[in-house]
Amino acid sequence: MPTYEYTCTICGANFEKQMHFGDDTTHVTCPNGHRQVRRRFSKPGIVFKGSGFYVTDNRKSNSAVQAGT
Repeated sequence: MPTYEYTCTICGANFEKQMHFGDDTTHVTCPNGHRQVRRRFSKPGIVFKGSGFYVTDNRKSNSAVQAGT
């Protein structure tokens, strides 16, 4: 279940809420009971690990570059 971040436009409270994809987001209230909230967008939690994504997948090998010269 994804976690969404919200900010209350009245009191400025920042809070998180876990919701299903199909849940109605129009009934979200802040912890102080206000219904005027806006969803915040943040960076996704993606981490690339290993010897390198670009170097191993999208680059010509040295032998191909040298053979063309």
